[in-house]
Amino acid sequence: MKSVKPAELDRQSRLDPAVRLTLLTGPDEATMHAVAARLIGLAGPEAERLDLASPQLAQDGALLAAEAASLSLFASARVIRLEIAGSGDDCLAAVEALLSADTAVNPVIATGASVTARSKLVKLIEGSNHAVAAICYQPDRRALVGIAMAAAEEQGLRLANAEAQLLVDLISGDQALMRREIEKIALYLDAAADRQRQVTAADIAALGAATHEEDVSACLNVALGGKVQELPEMLARAAAIGVAEIRIIRALAIRAMQLARLRAEVDAGAHPATVVSARSSGVFWKEQSAVTAQLHIWDSVRVARLMSRLLDCERALKASGTAGAVLFRKLMTDIAHQAARAR
Repeated sequence: MKSVKPAELDRQSRLDPAVRLTLLTGPDEATMHAVAARLIGLAGPEAERLDLASPQLAQDGALLAAEAASLSLFASARVIRLEIAGSGDDCLAAVEALLSADTAVNPVIATGASVTARSKLVKLIEGSNHAVAAICYQPDRRALVGIAMAAAEEQGLRLANAEAQLLVDLISGDQALMRREIEKIALYLDAAADRQRQVTAADIAALGAATHEEDVSACLNVALGGKVQELPEMLARAAAIGVAEIRIIRALAIRAMQLARLRAEVDAGAHPATVVSARSSGVFWKEQSAVTAQLHIWDSVRVARLMSRLLDCERALKASGTAGAVLFRKLMTDIAHQAARAR
């Protein structure tokens, strides 16, 4: 089957029994995970879910096909969720076995942000009649507004364009978060297919949509942008509203990986602003100015060192008996000072 657009999968009302594996990849992880969650939901609320990771398949190439062919003992339906690390080469043999198997009754929904359109895995899927691939790019503002309005309609909500734009501004391009907020609004207004409710700006404000996401984003931009004087107040505000330290570290790690990918294009001769504004960059429009500035500051060597320190800090935060909170604040301060010196 040929590649399809994520929106085509998002509009499905049922899983196609002919499709054994659906692969979602691309720079927009929010879209990727949102579509994956919707497809898994189409298996039904009572469906049994099995989670697999590609390293498991590297050790047992027959595992995926075997699980796809086995019936559930406790549910009428079963769906397999596969998380792919890296290029997907480690699960190539397992996917090939699944697609060539005599039978497969359980659909596999796979995600892998690092799997490229030119990878062996995508080529294998595109050449099969039993699989489909979709590459997720960051939708522009207009597309996000349309997605918000359609998702609201599914929940029994009438979301006008102005209110949809307000919601899009609040969620910073995260479709998974947007759908959760819409579900929360539907519950708040007691909406359903037979009980249509109009959403107002006051309703969105009353539920405080996505304020934590904005605070996390602000912390990232203050630290990576070298705004040393603003950092203490920003960290205090994040702590006061309950933003976990490990959440900020993980968000920084995601931004660091994004900077590493974009920096490779800059090192090849492209201008930072051109790289960031490209549709394939995966940078939400509200963040483009900040990320462009960060690309001028953080070269490949600095980004690599940053990623190593972020990993060490996350381990410390998760371990018991360590000064994780102190290490977190020191790391944030070091990042801000490093960026300030490099500006």
